[in-house]
Amino acid sequence: MTLLEVCDLTVTFGRHRRPALDGVCFSLDAGCRLGVIGESGSGKTVTALAVMGLLPEYARVSGTVELAGHQITQLSESGLARLRGDVVSMVFQEPMTALDPTMRVGRQVAEVLRLHAGAESGPARAAVVRMLAEVGLSDPDRVADAYPHQLSGGQRQRVILAMALINAPDLVICDEPTTALDVTVQATVLAKLDEVLEASGAACLFISHDLAVVSQVCDQVVVMLDGRIVETGSVADLFANPQHPYTKGLVAAAQLDAATPGQRLPVVEDFYQPDAGAKR
Repeated sequence: MTLLEVCDLTVTFGRHRRPALDGVCFSLDAGCRLGVIGESGSGKTVTALAVMGLLPEYARVSGTVELAGHQITQLSESGLARLRGDVVSMVFQEPMTALDPTMRVGRQVAEVLRLHAGAESGPARAAVVRMLAEVGLSDPDRVADAYPHQLSGGQRQRVILAMALINAPDLVICDEPTTALDVTVQATVLAKLDEVLEASGAACLFISHDLAVVSQVCDQVVVMLDGRIVETGSVADLFANPQHPYTKGLVAAAQLDAATPGQRLPVVEDFYQPDAGAKR
């Protein structure tokens, strides 16, 4: 069953600028995981914001985004608010900007539950502590009473994950959720994300610039460049037989990183030279 259908999505910021997204099309079935990979500026985050209905008012949008039967691009803000945190939720890249520094983290997670489920304080607290434990926090009661600055980066990211999952959404969007973490913590968070998604049955749209990271969470992947999708397929197929020159560069970088940790990765331009007449 198709949960998310994006068709011919084009997004432009400013009248005379090149589109940030140019005819993007993909679909995601319920319970499945799709990676979106590409360099900075390729359109990954704009895609996520379009699915969440978080594009700014000045964005010019055409095409369709259908999520669980809802046409996202046609909904009012109040209609979108009912979906966010319930049908779809998002794990952001930097938890310190996603969390309120003046509010205890347990209260922030509970707010999502109260907003959509109407839970009272006592039951909400119990549900929050259970969710914090499920995402791998060893002392969930202490974490619930802590402020964001009192937690490590990995703990904060797991709090954001708990916030995204507490209402059992159909779709979880992860926008480079481990980029700000060191390698050891990144591996722990990815393993926990994989475990929690498996247990909840939620679909996942996982955005990254790193194919190796995507391969740990997702089975399918789309490759973006300059606002367009240039290649799609399974992670296994892309590693084994990439077709587009840009994808070949990403695969070579991922394989070199895995084989020789610490060695300088090849520059994408070493592998990908766009045609002189290509649209930019």
